[in-house]
Amino acid sequence: MQKNNCMTKNKKVLIGLTVGAIIILMIRKKLATMLTNTPFGAISDKLFNLIGKLEGFTPVAGWDFKQYSIGYGSGYNWDLKRPVQKSDVIDKATARRWLLLEAEQYFNYVKSLIKVPVTDNQLLALSSFTYNVGKGAFKDSTLLELLNSGADKNTVAKQFDRWINSGGKPSDGLIN
Repeated sequence: MQKNNCMTKNKKVLIGLTVGAIIILMIRKKLATMLTNTPFGAISDKLFNLIGKLEGFTPVAGWDFKQYSIGYGSGYNWDLKRPVQKSDVIDKATARRWLLLEAEQYFNYVKSLIKVPVTDNQLLALSSFTYNVGKGAFKDSTLLELLNSGADKNTVAKQFDRWINSGGKPSDGLIN
């Protein structure tokens, strides 16, 4: 009789653990969103500083692989609601405003795709990365797939090294 009670108790524990695991898997995205719920305003200065430092400031539009960019790498003229053109010129205050407009879009996009908890610094790095490679490239990346699968951070971090080329050649900007 005691053996039967022990088996029943073990079965109950096993069922409880299994049900708990299933529930956690089902609400994983919701938990990740709750744990990665930093509003853009709380880290906008950090994101601007990170992207601004890596991009550098350019007051005159220049060709950047597939488009003209200006300021801190903006490819869109937010004031004239059009892509940056060769003749565009910008000051630092306007460039900062444009970068923050773009950075917020990338930040929110990255947050929408992440299904696991990340730190603010990891979110900043992923947002800066996506700002450089583009939304589609990030969405389809092995980096995002590994991140969301729960791979260890070193495995995920190694994926950044795969994104150093621009036009088939290593780019100092992407390496940085």
